[in-house]
Amino acid sequence: MIDGEENKYQGLAGWLGSRLEEWRNHRDSNYLDNWDEYYRLWRGIWKASDKTRQSEKSRLISPALQQAVESSVAEIEEATFGRGKWFDIKDDMLDQDPSDAEYVRNLLQEDLEGTGAKDALCEVFLNGAVYGTGIGKISVEESTWKYPVEVPVEGTMVTERVLQEETVVDVKVEAISPKEFLIDPSATNIKEALGVAHEVIKPRHSIIDGITNGTYRDIAIEGDYSIERLKGFDPEESRPDASDQIKITEYWGKVPVRFLEENESIDDFEYDEDELVEAVVTIANDSHILRAERNPFMMEDRPFISYQHDIVPNKFWGRGVCEKGYNPQKALDAEMRARIDSLALTTTPMMAADATRLPRGVKLEVRPGKTILTNGDPRQAIMPLALGTTDQNTYTQVASLQNMIQMGTGSNDTTQASAERATSAGMSMQQSSAIKRQKRTLMNFQNTFLIPMINKSLWRKVQFDVDRYPI
Repeated sequence: MIDGEENKYQGLAGWLGSRLEEWRNHRDSNYLDNWDEYYRLWRGIWKASDKTRQSEKSRLISPALQQAVESSVAEIEEATFGRGKWFDIKDDMLDQDPSDAEYVRNLLQEDLEGTGAKDALCEVFLNGAVYGTGIGKISVEESTWKYPVEVPVEGTMVTERVLQEETVVDVKVEAISPKEFLIDPSATNIKEALGVAHEVIKPRHSIIDGITNGTYRDIAIEGDYSIERLKGFDPEESRPDASDQIKITEYWGKVPVRFLEENESIDDFEYDEDELVEAVVTIANDSHILRAERNPFMMEDRPFISYQHDIVPNKFWGRGVCEKGYNPQKALDAEMRARIDSLALTTTPMMAADATRLPRGVKLEVRPGKTILTNGDPRQAIMPLALGTTDQNTYTQVASLQNMIQMGTGSNDTTQASAERATSAGMSMQQSSAIKRQKRTLMNFQNTFLIPMINKSLWRKVQFDVDRYPI
C-alpha cells in the first residue's frame, strides 16, 4: 500500500469514523434485538431465546402475526398500484399547455417500471411492516439498450436488420433494510440529519470495477472484513469464507469543506469556524476512503427516502405491524406451546413400574404386540400412568388472542367474520375501522416517501438524461 495515497483523507476518515460508530451503537443497542425478533416471528423461525418459559419444549410459532403483516402490505400495495396509474405530475397554474407534464409523467412511469421500481416499493412496504420504517435509495446508472433496426444496403433497394446500441441513464429505486442504514440519532428525518450512511457487504471484484472506471480512488485494500464485526446484518446469512467480502459504507451528508482536501488533520476541526458542505464519501472496511467529493446532484439532496409505517413522535424509527402485535403474539405462542406440551404428556401412553420386579436389562416400552416380562404378578409390578387431560378452554383462549392481534395491528381477515355479521352492512361496519387505520399509513407513505421519491427521480432524469427529458 502506498502511504501517501492512503493518508490523503486521514482527517475525513477520523471525523466520519467516530460519528458513524456512535450512530451504529445507538441503533444496535436500542433497536437491533427487537428487529431480529420481529423478523423471526414474521418468518416463523424459532430461537432458544424466544422461549416463554424455561421448561417449554414446543417450537410452534403461530402464523397470526404473519397474516397481519401480509394483510397490511397487501392493502397498501393494492391502494398504490391497483389502478395502473400510481402517481401523477401536475403542471403549474400559469402554464396553459398541460401536455408537457402529461408527457413527463408517462415517460417517468415507464422508466421507473422498467428499472423495477414497483418490486422495490413492495419490498419497502414489507420492511416498513416488519421493522416499522421503510427506506429506499435512488441510484443513477448508465446502461446500454440494444434493439434491431432496418437500414438500407448501399447500392441496392433492400434493407438489412442490424443491432443498434444506445446508452441511457437509468434511475433505480432500491429497498434498504434498516439494519444496513445509519442516521444521526438526533434527527427525525433524513433531510435535517447531519448525514446518513448505507452499509453493505460487496464482493471485491465490484470495488475493482469501480476503481477501473474511475468511480473510486486507486488504492490497495488489504485484508478482509472480519465476519465477527457484521453485527446488524442478516442473522441467518452465514459467511464462512470472507476472503472476497468488503464492507462498503456510503455516507451522504455534511462534512467540513476543508476535509475534502488532501492531507488535512482531524485535530483542527471547530464547528464555529469550519464550513459544512453536502458531500458523498465512500469508505471500504471502515478505514479506506475510496471516494470523497461534493454532492454531485443539482439540488444537493440526499438520495434516500423513508417513511414510518406508524408514526412515533420525534423519532426517525417508526412502529411496524410486528411491534403492534408483539405482545398478543407472544401470549398466543405461549398458549399454543403449553397446549402442545400438555398433549405430549396426556396422549402418549406411559407406564410406572417397580424396578425390583423387572428382569435385569429389560427395556420397558409400550407398543402394540409388545410382551413385558415381570418377576411376579404384572398387576403389582407395572401400572398405566395418566396425567389427566388437556384443558379444552385453550381453544377459546387462542381465538381471543388472535382477535387481540387483529385489534393491535388493524388487520382484519374477512374470512373470520362472525355469522351474525355476515351481511353487507355488517361487513361494512367491520371493515371501516381497519380501512381508516390503513389510510393513515397510506397517507404517511404518500407524503413522506412517494412524493419525494418522484421528485428526486425526476431531478435525476432532468440532470443526467437531457435527451429524453428536455425540460
